Amino acid sequence: MPALPSASLPLEYDPSPTPETRAALAREINDFNSRAFPYASTRFAYLSRGADRTLQAGVMGTMSWGWLFIEAVWVSDALRGRGVGRALMAAAERHAREAGCHAVWLDTFQARDFYLALGYETFGVLEDYPPGQQRTFMRKVLSSA
Repeated sequence: MPALPSASLPLEYDPSPTPETRAALAREINDFNSRAFPYASTRFAYLSRGADRTLQAGVMGTMSWGWLFIEAVWVSDALRGRGVGRALMAAAERHAREAGCHAVWLDTFQARDFYLALGYETFGVLEDYPPGQQRTFMRKVLSSA
């Protein structure tokens, strides 16, 4: 199939893609990738809520191809410094290990030292993202124990 000249390719700017649009694009990418590398992913979260059901802390991840990707970790100001983040990460890692994952990866720009203390190693750094900061990409091999 011949390439379309850029002038013939209709493009539409969307300043705020809906969750449905984002999901459709992700689905198409995953379908394309799965033709070469079979793809199945599992999402999960471990959450802590107060008596009023207000979110106090949580970790969210996606497992695919034997890896856990940590999408988000958050602990409320009231609970920080009390081991909650460590407990969330331990629960996520245990879940991934039990599901057959051999390693974890994540990226951070504020909690590098936290992850280093948990045994993560840096495998890449993106400078000035966000401005004046470093986004650090980290990984950890999961033990079988």
